[in-house]
Amino acid sequence: MHADTASGPLRLERLLSPGSVAVVGASARPGSIAAKTISLIRESGFRGDLHLVNPRHATLFDQPCHPDLASLPSVPDLVVYAISGLPLESSFEQALELGAGGILVYAANHLPDDGTPTLPERLRRKAGAAGIPVCGGNSMGFYNYENRVFVSFDRPPERPPGHIALISHSGSAMTYLANNDARFCFNYVISSGQETNGTAADYMHYVLERPSTRVVALFLETVRDVPGFVGALEKARARDIPVVIAKLGRTEKSAAHAFSHSGAIAGNHDAFTALCRRHGALPVRDLDELIVTALLFALECRPTTQAIASILDSGGMREQMIDLAKDHGVEFAEISAGTAGRMSQHLDSGLDADNPLDAMGALGRNSETVFAECGKALLDDPATGLLTYEFEFRDGFSHYPELFRSLETLHGYRDKPVIAVNSLGFSRMQDTAVDLCHRGIACLNGIDLALRGIRNLLHYSAGRAPGTEPSGVAWTPDTNRLRRWRGALRPYGPRTESDCLTLLADFGFPVIPYREANDLEAALAAADALGYPVVLKTAAPGVMHKSGVGGVVTNLQDPGALALAYESLSGRLGSATLVMRQAARGAEIALGMKRDAQFGPLVMVAAGGTQVESLGDRAFGLAPLGYPEAREMWRSLDIHPLLMEALGDACPGQAVLDDLLVRFSVLAGSLSDVITEMDINPLIVNADGLQVVDGLVIAG
Repeated sequence: MHADTASGPLRLERLLSPGSVAVVGASARPGSIAAKTISLIRESGFRGDLHLVNPRHATLFDQPCHPDLASLPSVPDLVVYAISGLPLESSFEQALELGAGGILVYAANHLPDDGTPTLPERLRRKAGAAGIPVCGGNSMGFYNYENRVFVSFDRPPERPPGHIALISHSGSAMTYLANNDARFCFNYVISSGQETNGTAADYMHYVLERPSTRVVALFLETVRDVPGFVGALEKARARDIPVVIAKLGRTEKSAAHAFSHSGAIAGNHDAFTALCRRHGALPVRDLDELIVTALLFALECRPTTQAIASILDSGGMREQMIDLAKDHGVEFAEISAGTAGRMSQHLDSGLDADNPLDAMGALGRNSETVFAECGKALLDDPATGLLTYEFEFRDGFSHYPELFRSLETLHGYRDKPVIAVNSLGFSRMQDTAVDLCHRGIACLNGIDLALRGIRNLLHYSAGRAPGTEPSGVAWTPDTNRLRRWRGALRPYGPRTESDCLTLLADFGFPVIPYREANDLEAALAAADALGYPVVLKTAAPGVMHKSGVGGVVTNLQDPGALALAYESLSGRLGSATLVMRQAARGAEIALGMKRDAQFGPLVMVAAGGTQVESLGDRAFGLAPLGYPEAREMWRSLDIHPLLMEALGDACPGQAVLDDLLVRFSVLAGSLSDVITEMDINPLIVNADGLQVVDGLVIAG
């Protein structure tokens, strides 16, 4: 019973904000999970009823201890299991029968010699049938800072409630973030673990309803409920609440460990990234980038343009920042001559009035005024979307403590974020940073990490600009043709190149003319009909990558050359061939589709040719694509300028490319029920337009 069901997301109020809690397996033994849980609930300000359950004790902590859940004076909102295995299963069934509001399971419950279904699967089925949400197993619990409900065996340090809602499949990620730097303040921290009954999507729907949520941070191994997850992302987009996601399982080995850790099927990472892009979420690389980006959004750092300004106290740190900004695709604002003139009035001779700006004069002369006035000039410039403010400081020390006063002056000067940055990632500055952040001034360690967070701010604001929302597609393939091809693609398996080219041509793709030939006479006749020069290719069954076996001979200028090539090719690979008109030279691209079991048909566009796998110049999207998505994918490729140059001025180049990719994605999506993979590689791009010269289809 998850967010994609007819009844909508699970109701989580009694689970995450309970009025009563029962701890099953209660114990006073120091250091035990049960004792830690009970102590944390009692001492963190919980105002509801706390019930203890353990048949071996009559009292614990100076209060009654009950033999089972049925003996409690009332049905608890939340049942917490500090036990595992078969004893847990028996009590779990009782909790469901009584109608508990929610259940928290710490243990993973992987039993030796367990039967089928396993205990985790049995719990999942029973809870799903009862419609009762279950956090875990393999959970570290949750912290509800809004209502002072802390249910865990790990005690977080005290900090004020904040605006970051953290949902994590990893308990360690939960404790790393909630138990460390007090800059990061949360309203909810949830360790969802195995998600027995209640997925990340359900928790997202819940926290998105909370007025205190400004950003949702996810540390995910998988998406178990794709429709519900998409619904939650769209709810977040509609409410302008950023969703930042560190998704694990990018590599095959990591994905395998995700499954063994929590039964999570990590899925295709490229498909997940495409899903995020379509629905306005921000995928990030690691835990550091996740929490720094969340902090910036929690402090309402919303840039007003797509370029930044920076003021620094060091020429060397400025050069480092320029290099790293280039690495992360962060652009500096092109400031006006007027802005430069204003700054020049305050700078020492020898300092350039530029962006980024090294504003530190000799011996820090008049630094407070210089930084304040130059910072105001940069913020007043309409090209500036936000300002970073970098200088050397650590807890208890700064060469120029007056720069803190300038920072406060600039904070709030305009409706543009001002972000304090220390260029050293491990500088001892936590106390200072906490003080600044609690006063609303973002403060970050390390320029590289800061720029990664800023890049995410810029990407999010760009994605919300008018005209960037996904749009519908403008092409619908003929339904009769689709029906005919669904039948023609059986039996399943790899199809011939001719099948693929015929399919593409049937739906209007620009396939270069070709003929099939099973002997030399037919090959020569085909070449005469097509016109020289021609290309000869093997059509041997099972040969999917012809270049790798010497199965393609190009630029055959006359019948003699064709005869020699046919003799060689047929002797090695068989008589079945294709004769194809030689394409004019041009840039090469590749289009591909692969059906992903989790997210559906995934479309790729890439630099093409024989090196498509090694070049790495590629972009991914989920079919079907709208035109804005297609254009974004093309423009992300390094080869994009070469494609525009190859098309020349005679045709509307970008529109041609966009239409090609949209149509391919629609066709791929329409036939994804009978096609597992489809590739066009290469597709030649030149002044004559586009020409498909090779293709592959695997039906299934």
